[in-house]
Amino acid sequence: MTHLSRLPLAVAVACAFAAGTTLSSIPAGAQELRVGMQTEPGTLDPQFNLLGSNTSALRNIYDTLIARDQNLQLVPSLALSWRPLNDTTWEFKLRPNVRFHDGSAFTAEDVKFTFARIPNVPGNPNSYAVYAAGITEVVVVDPLTVHFRTNGPTPLLPTNVSNLFIISAAKGVRQAAEFTSGAAAVGTGPYRLNTWRPGQPFVLDRNDSFWGDRPHWQRAIFRPITNDASRVSALLAGDVDFINGVPLQDIARLARDARFKVFAGQSAYVYMLYPDLDRDNTPGLAGADGRPLQASPFRDARVREAISLAINRPGIVERVMEGYATIANQAVPQGFFGHSDGVPPARFDVERARVLLREAGHPNGFQTTLHCPNDRFVNDSKICEAITQQLARVGIRVNLVAMPRTTFFPMRARREFGFHAAGWGSLTGESSYFLGAQIHSPNRALGLGAINTNGAGSPAIDAVIQQARRTLDDTQRGALLRQAMEMTMKDNLVIPVLTFQAIWAGRGDRVAFTTRADEETLAAEVKPAR
Repeated sequence: MTHLSRLPLAVAVACAFAAGTTLSSIPAGAQELRVGMQTEPGTLDPQFNLLGSNTSALRNIYDTLIARDQNLQLVPSLALSWRPLNDTTWEFKLRPNVRFHDGSAFTAEDVKFTFARIPNVPGNPNSYAVYAAGITEVVVVDPLTVHFRTNGPTPLLPTNVSNLFIISAAKGVRQAAEFTSGAAAVGTGPYRLNTWRPGQPFVLDRNDSFWGDRPHWQRAIFRPITNDASRVSALLAGDVDFINGVPLQDIARLARDARFKVFAGQSAYVYMLYPDLDRDNTPGLAGADGRPLQASPFRDARVREAISLAINRPGIVERVMEGYATIANQAVPQGFFGHSDGVPPARFDVERARVLLREAGHPNGFQTTLHCPNDRFVNDSKICEAITQQLARVGIRVNLVAMPRTTFFPMRARREFGFHAAGWGSLTGESSYFLGAQIHSPNRALGLGAINTNGAGSPAIDAVIQQARRTLDDTQRGALLRQAMEMTMKDNLVIPVLTFQAIWAGRGDRVAFTTRADEETLAAEVKPAR
């Protein structure tokens, strides 16, 4: 079996009870799991509006051809095996004896039907078609064999299909509203939909005909509780058994209480600084004396190295994140495909940073503005505050502007920032999406550099990234991705600070859990306490 890519917020679900029914009126039995969730989905159409809060909810009901384990590595699901037959054909062998929740059999015809609908969902604000890019034809060879024809070598095809949920051809073409109402929400997954309505608990019943390991919980109830304090209070009061998105300030209290367990593990999200690399008229820059600069300091690799050296990452991890993060030296966490052991560990060396600034012609430092979102990750604005204070010690005086993500990301897309911070999660479990989206020079024809917001990219790095995208052999492709990551980090084209941890908590007498790097919460993966 060929496994290519490895790996991607928490499951957040909202489903409906009958009118007048409340969560508190439902008895909590031994076979019932009650979860307090930070967010909820807006649809149950598995091909409408590609958002983490939607896909993580849908993964309880639907299966993909290939799944991702807790470390976001590819594992068999509805497909037992997959392999490239040549540069333009992938063969998938499907799992036999699988049935949809309505009893219809799963076959290759369902795969063909699924991929035919993906690009044709009307009014789709964020299409799943990005994951079907490059596929020119889906060929049914026999009921349990399907061929994907592509427009060239497509090594990421297995990773891409791990994001595409298989729907039933027997149901026919249905509209998004029919999925949302529940009429067409029929998958092959471990749970089947009971009821759903936005803003209300999302109720799932166990699929006793599931092809995989039988889930423990007969019923799973996901209750949307967006307020952090309220979610923790619901756990403390016994209203729920399990919560995600535990705020840092509550971790110690929960950990000390023998009734509860805290589950923390590495997230896919790395927090990074993005200096402007290709403009001399960089916004927000001035000399130490406040006068305009003739050239942007950020274009000098010595200045970028000085910024990295000035950041006390251990201090931020311990004091700002209370130990619930790890130091980052590159843009994907350790264990991800394309992570390079050849990238040196991140260093903290204030004196060396000052030397580099003097060598670069800025002995007294300079002034800049740092933009960051203040509502996306735990303590994201506090991380930026700490970085601002640390850069001041080497003479880089920073005006910090923190803003809501709804404002931040449109401004970033328009390149209104000269220096900004943000998190990136390689939810594919490998580095090619980061390198292709954020480091490759913008190239619409190739579909690369779409999120390159700081002018990164060079002909040399672009060539390595493009070669990796054409390489089907895992070993060769991994070497190319590591090379591109080493080139990126050597010149500090982005400056990683830390990798977040994802944190859940639950009743110790009820639940056990193995954390997921993509921060999803799946009912089948919440186990009974031993």
